[in-house]
Amino acid sequence: MQLDIFYIPQYGVVMPVVVLVLFALLVAVLSELSATVKGHVPRGLPDGLAVIGFAFALLYTYLLGVDVWANGAKTYVWSWAGTTFGPPVGVVMGADQLSVMLMGLFSFMGLVVSIYSIGYMKEDTGLRHYYALLLIMVGAMNGVVISGDLFTLFMFYETMGLTSFVLVAFRRNWEGIEAAIKYLMMSAVGSTLILYSASYLYGLTGTLNLGEMSALLQAHPDQPIIPILIALMTAGFGVKGAVVPFAAWLADAHPAAPSGISAMLSGVVIKVGIYGIIRMNTLLFPIRTVYFNWPLLIAVFAVVTMTAGNFWALTQTDLKRMLAYSSITQIGFILFAFGTATEFGYQTGSFYIINHALTKGLLFLCAGAFLHAIGSRNLDDLRGIGKKMPVTGAFFAIGILSLMGMPPLSGFYAKFLILAAGVQAGLTVSGYYLVFSALAIFNAVLALGYYLRMLSTVWFKPLSDRAASAHRTSRSMAIGMGILALTLVVIGIYPAPVYTIAEAAGSALMNFSQFAALLSGAP
Repeated sequence: MQLDIFYIPQYGVVMPVVVLVLFALLVAVLSELSATVKGHVPRGLPDGLAVIGFAFALLYTYLLGVDVWANGAKTYVWSWAGTTFGPPVGVVMGADQLSVMLMGLFSFMGLVVSIYSIGYMKEDTGLRHYYALLLIMVGAMNGVVISGDLFTLFMFYETMGLTSFVLVAFRRNWEGIEAAIKYLMMSAVGSTLILYSASYLYGLTGTLNLGEMSALLQAHPDQPIIPILIALMTAGFGVKGAVVPFAAWLADAHPAAPSGISAMLSGVVIKVGIYGIIRMNTLLFPIRTVYFNWPLLIAVFAVVTMTAGNFWALTQTDLKRMLAYSSITQIGFILFAFGTATEFGYQTGSFYIINHALTKGLLFLCAGAFLHAIGSRNLDDLRGIGKKMPVTGAFFAIGILSLMGMPPLSGFYAKFLILAAGVQAGLTVSGYYLVFSALAIFNAVLALGYYLRMLSTVWFKPLSDRAASAHRTSRSMAIGMGILALTLVVIGIYPAPVYTIAEAAGSALMNFSQFAALLSGAP
């Protein structure tokens, strides 16, 4: 059977969003009907529907990717009752190679987490709510990366935020509720900054369409308000992206959430914030104006973020908090690549996004398996647990070694290319980037301290009393972790296919004028 029979080019851009929303509704409606008729929700109904929904979203993303790679970026214009509200006035969705790469990553991680959650969440109640929220959250993330106007982007962004808040507090314990409230309050401040910046941009240009807005701002680059708008937009998205000094919520939300949600938060949700920073700046402010050099600002944020994340992580005794602070460090490396504002930097940053999502997703799933087995996240309680849970311990070792940048795992190429991009920028753009590259190398070495600590605790220390009672993970949890571990090994051995995708995604950021013209409806 030809897969393209499922693909209608006219709606291809929006299908990875629509299919997830539809399956979220199916989960809610069928679960409610089953509860009404049978008195309970059949085991496997909500999780099975979620797995199928994410599989379809991944399929539609693949088909859209084939179309985009063959024919260039695609758009979808919203129409109602025969009336088209097209650009630059109404709602437009646009997908280029970067959008497709991120939608594929989001949907893939959603699929893995839904499989993992079958075993991890089996003792929980309210699973129909859990899976419906997970589907909507990933659908909203997909919507953010294809939004062609600020209104639509903001609505999807807030939907992603609201669903993630609820999922952090899903188990309704005090730790989760407190973390969710902190997350909500900080995200509200970030969203306000984005909204304030967007309103000023609308006042300057008279449109919310990103393509039309880009053209108008390029025609008048000397507006004195532009540096302030760049700063507001960067700070606003930086809250969700866990950029220091806006990352205080992350260390509470990641440990408190169910481990599958921790994997989503660290693996992909914070990447939506990074996407907002990079897409808005490259599309709306792609030149280094006489007022503001935003790439240099992002590079400074990157160095501060990676350094702060490392020092916080070094002091932790809670495994999930240590991994959370490590995510802040890795966001610093990603920002550093994009802060070079070179094509090679954009390409390596895109590749690092993929690598970090897979690696940190795997590590949080492994941490969840340990927690599920012994009921503790404390490193002292986890001593030697790899000997009792050898499969999960092996997956954890793969994740840690990849995060350290050890060959032949994918983390080696990702980290090496990031540093190479920094050196290239230092030789061709500004000498500041050589200093930043040296600091990045320092941070890469510094991070080895707590990476080795986690690895030695799990595998090489004497078995603790608590770890001695550990039981092996369920099959679905092992499958979820195994998929990510295998992916890291395969990419490490043969990185070319994935790097080719990241290369095209990074190059798409450099072709901002073509994408802007497509969004604005220009011929």
